[in-house]
Amino acid sequence: MALAHVMNLVSNSGLVGAAGGSGGGGGGGNLDSQVVTVGQTTTASGGSGLPTGSTVRRGFASYTGSYGSIADGTSNIYSGASIVQLKYTWDTTYPVSGLFLQIASAPHANSGWTTLTVGSYSYQRTNATYTSNSGGYSSWSWYDGSDNNGSDDPFGSAGTTTTCVFT
Repeated sequence: MALAHVMNLVSNSGLVGAAGGSGGGGGGGNLDSQVVTVGQTTTASGGSGLPTGSTVRRGFASYTGSYGSIADGTSNIYSGASIVQLKYTWDTTYPVSGLFLQIASAPHANSGWTTLTVGSYSYQRTNATYTSNSGGYSSWSWYDGSDNNGSDDPFGSAGTTTTCVFT
């Protein structure tokens, strides 16, 4: 087990406060705490006779075309499984927006935590659309659908850091 993960477990137990290292969360009701260094990618949407816009993704994703980073990137709730994306997406033309969390090594139960707070925005697990598939991922999605300019983006500008806390 990586030292950063051990420090995260100890920090989140409430026995000691977070002191340096990555992740870490500082006790209380925190089950896990992650720090996202915000990345961004923008792709064209529309085409084939449809209106053209841009789909913007901010936060962290570790798959092909990856952006951003996360520390420590392992879930204390789901036995150290890797967090593969924690991002906010919106489209400038179409009413498609929302926060997305994806954790590897599925299936994971849709339980064990109540709220994910990203910066100052809180997302209730029970309000998410949950899927777990044989491809090895469990996903939680909170669809907004009304943000076409990033005004509900909890991460802020690319290059900044945002603390994400599971309680």
